[in-house]
Amino acid sequence: MRNVFIAGDSTAADKYASAAPETGWGMALPFFLSHKLRVVNHAMNGRSSKSFIDEGRLAPILEAIRPGDFLLVQFGHNDEKREDPTRYTEPWTSYQEHLLQYVDGGRARGGRPVLLTSVERRRFDAAGTALATHGEYPEAMRALAAAHDVPLLDIAALSRAL
Repeated sequence: MRNVFIAGDSTAADKYASAAPETGWGMALPFFLSHKLRVVNHAMNGRSSKSFIDEGRLAPILEAIRPGDFLLVQFGHNDEKREDPTRYTEPWTSYQEHLLQYVDGGRARGGRPVLLTSVERRRFDAAGTALATHGEYPEAMRALAAAHDVPLLDIAALSRAL
């Protein structure tokens, strides 16, 4: 059996029943995968690419990941929070540097990292057109994925279109 590890924020995190109907996409993922894949969801509310690492949350994933396992990485919502130095990253420098720690760490152990841009917030203009809400973070992730040959799921674009 292969594992699908998730490193991310509240949009991917497991939620308690008391939070219903709020759910993270990581909770639903097992319903769409083969029984030969086990989801191991490490996503946590309020985390950024930086704070997840600083709190030691990436280390257990890298200790457990094995050749052929997947590592899904989705951060950005909390990386944007300039007022919080424990979470803030700059899109074209520290954000990309932190994301590379996930990619390089997973690859070093034979894992298969996949980057996921952030789920869009539900913001619309007066005409009802969905707005991009994550500034340069999705583009910075797309560029990093292309430069380092990392598979990318463009959830920002897909969720905005939806």
